[in-house]
Amino acid sequence: MAALANRSVKSLVDTGMREIPKSYIRSENERSKTTAVCTESIPVIDLSGIYGPNRTEAINAISKACEEWGFFQVINHGVPERVIENMMRAHHMFFELPEVEKAKYKAERHDKPVVYGTSFTAKDQKVLEWRDFLMFIVEGTIDAQTLKDWPPIIRDSALEYMTEVRKVALEILSALSESLGISGIFESIMGHERLLLNYYPPCPNPDMTFGVSEHSDVGLITVLLQDDVGGLQVSHNGQWVAVQPISNALLINVADVLQVLSNGKFQSVEHRAVPNYSQARISVPLFCAPARSTIIKPVPELVNEHNPSKYRPFTFGDYLTYFHSRSHSGKADNLAYARLE
Repeated sequence: MAALANRSVKSLVDTGMREIPKSYIRSENERSKTTAVCTESIPVIDLSGIYGPNRTEAINAISKACEEWGFFQVINHGVPERVIENMMRAHHMFFELPEVEKAKYKAERHDKPVVYGTSFTAKDQKVLEWRDFLMFIVEGTIDAQTLKDWPPIIRDSALEYMTEVRKVALEILSALSESLGISGIFESIMGHERLLLNYYPPCPNPDMTFGVSEHSDVGLITVLLQDDVGGLQVSHNGQWVAVQPISNALLINVADVLQVLSNGKFQSVEHRAVPNYSQARISVPLFCAPARSTIIKPVPELVNEHNPSKYRPFTFGDYLTYFHSRSHSGKADNLAYARLE
């Protein structure tokens, strides 16, 4: 296990392996083929509606999707197609670099400005996940020193992409604030971002492992770009829903901190990624969160005698540390940290 935890999945696949190593194999009851996957579609929202006379209807649709699904796709979101294409192209270019070049960005801890790695918390996991990743962490604004740390092959594309997608995230958070009649409450606290480049190599036994096992995200919302290979599954009403890719659409999902701030009105949702037998899959989530020092607790205006607080106060930094100290173990374990006894 230790030796494999230090090797990228792509480097293993490039050897021509015909079977996945035992350290990636899930027990029979944990595998994706043992759980039903339905064909129901997650909501698709035309985001251009929030800029015109139909703003109220668009905001209501976003709020409803966050309450009932915790996941939705947005089209006409304003991110130029050129920016998306450049991001995807740069993503492929980085992961095609020789391993010795990518290894320059390796780090055991997830709080470095740039982290290249594999699985999730590879050294601590009992079963590894079938993915490699490159992560950029931004606290506050992106300055010259931050950019200096980023791999040159992807720097310009990643910066432009983050700049554009951040605008989408702020619009979504603003819409959710407005839906509650508390203007600015969510978007005003965004101060920590993580751009993650996921690379899921082809897998000779895709039914025996996961690219990423089931989990919920920890921040406010996540904005995700994916290619057309597919593999993302979302938990809904006790079933797993396979998310069908829409060209140039962005996926939005509620994360744990937004659930806490809304006192449970908006629901974070477990999701997972399954690998593909013949094709590599890539995705680019931008995790949008408060600054580490921000105290997280239900918004006072949403708490009353009929709807008492469901969560204790905590700092986002402490919650993030807790999340990264464990293997992916599902939403219930995440929010047990925050829930009132």
